Amino acid sequence: MKMNNETKIGIMVSIVAVLLAVLTIETGNFNLTRGGYQVKAHFKNIDGVNLNSPVMYNGFEVGIVEDIMIRDGQNDTKMELTMKIDAKARLRDGAKAYIKNLGFMGEKYVGLTSGKDGAAFLGPGSIIIGEEPPDFERLLAQGQDIAARLKSISENIDERLTVNKDAVDETIKNLNITMKELSSTVRIANERLSINGQKIDSTVSNLHGLSVNLEELSYDLKLNPWKMLYRGKESKKVAEKE
Repeated sequence: MKMNNETKIGIMVSIVAVLLAVLTIETGNFNLTRGGYQVKAHFKNIDGVNLNSPVMYNGFEVGIVEDIMIRDGQNDTKMELTMKIDAKARLRDGAKAYIKNLGFMGEKYVGLTSGKDGAAFLGPGSIIIGEEPPDFERLLAQGQDIAARLKSISENIDERLTVNKDAVDETIKNLNITMKELSSTVRIANERLSINGQKIDSTVSNLHGLSVNLEELSYDLKLNPWKMLYRGKESKKVAEKE
């Protein structure tokens, strides 16, 4: 059977359409051959996460963000992310969710931690309380405020140094003189210690001996207090003879 040009073009278009569908499914991280389950995470601010943003489990990509809902509560409003993750990525009680970047300025993704060791596994539809991402605009504003304050402090220091330049120079000069005198004093003291080293050692040794003798005398008098009376009588007799 001979095909005309229209039939050939139709077949080619169909093949291209199938290929595009396969590529779309792969690009969107849809997996038709393996099952998975849904978990939800609540955030105050999702910081640019969109539908089909990747979901990472301990740094490994395991799913996508399937849905984003605004949940108005009685006291506050939360952003609810519904994530479809691989069945092998089993989360435990205590799991946490974070908003992170792929690289410094890369795509936003949701990072999941496995949870507490030994804790029960979370079932489908479980809700995880997300950890709020840092507010870079607020951090940048704080950084700019700190920089402005540091600049003001630096300008004040420069102004004080300029106004009191002569006094600062005089102070530095006096400090240099004092350091030289102190260095000379230390040198002289070292020379004296070196020259009189033996005398100093002898004096220290004599003081030690005297300390030992006094300790022995004190101990002896504690054991024999009558010796103090006896020595006192002998001293009195000697004085009378004189």
